[in-house]
Amino acid sequence: DALRGAEGALSFKCRLPTEQRHSILAHERAEVHSVAHNSSGSMILTGSDDRTVKLWDSRSGTKLSSLEGAVKAVMCVRFSHDGSMLLGASGDFAVRVWSLQTKRVLHTLTGHTGKIYTAGFMPDSQGLFSSGYDRYLKMWDLNKGLVSKTMLCTSSCNDAAVSRDGTIITTVHLDSTIRFWDARQCEFAHELSGVHTQPITSVMFNPAYENQIVTNARDDTICIVDVRKYDVVQTLRSPQYKNGVNWNRAAVSPDGSYVAAGGSDGTIYVWDVGTGQVAKTLSGSHKSAVVACSWGDNDQLASIEKEHRLVLW
Repeated sequence: DALRGAEGALSFKCRLPTEQRHSILAHERAEVHSVAHNSSGSMILTGSDDRTVKLWDSRSGTKLSSLEGAVKAVMCVRFSHDGSMLLGASGDFAVRVWSLQTKRVLHTLTGHTGKIYTAGFMPDSQGLFSSGYDRYLKMWDLNKGLVSKTMLCTSSCNDAAVSRDGTIITTVHLDSTIRFWDARQCEFAHELSGVHTQPITSVMFNPAYENQIVTNARDDTICIVDVRKYDVVQTLRSPQYKNGVNWNRAAVSPDGSYVAAGGSDGTIYVWDVGTGQVAKTLSGSHKSAVVACSWGDNDQLASIEKEHRLVLW
């Protein structure tokens, strides 16, 4: 965060990715579901159908570790903000938390009754949230390793994100609705429908503008939403862009200038938020549907495709 100014935005302008730097066969015989950078951007996680979470050096593309413990597919991976832990949310109804230092499982958090599609650490790294097919949003206390609150979402949850100050959690759903939760009181705050017409596949807070979220959906649009007014600020689309899976995660550049999302044809589309137009298409590296992008604070774009591959741009 040393690079971030008072507003939280990076003090340098992010570059538009133009060419692949590394193409890595990340999970040889299994679908890849999730990718995430750590807070500095120096490391990357991937999660897969092969039940592993893999840790990568983002500069060299070298595999640093393979973490085991999940019994079914790992649907979501994340680092803690303090850099000490990482998580994998799984189809086996559990979230596992590993120590980055020892690579050992610190917690196996059980209580969900369906596949967990999303999880994330709270900004203080003392707790986490999780949600998925069972339509419950759960809050966990990592000091105790226990659930602290369970809230009903009324629709299967595809993704969730927490605001930088830890006060708001937003969840996105199969029923095309965005829901907001008061993270301090652990209660429902607001429901927003009509932004998308198909299931919403991802949500993240804009790293440069903390009052905005960015959503991706099966209606092949990406929306920027103001969380104070519950208004759509901007809708990004392209005639060629087709969102291929229910967990397809878009990414925002650290300075908020660009949004990247992968299409079902293996192309990554990068929109310029200033103009609302596609500034770059990155094709040829992925041979199957791109299912997630992550844009690290080191200004590196990473993308994964369904069929095994991680690409660093």
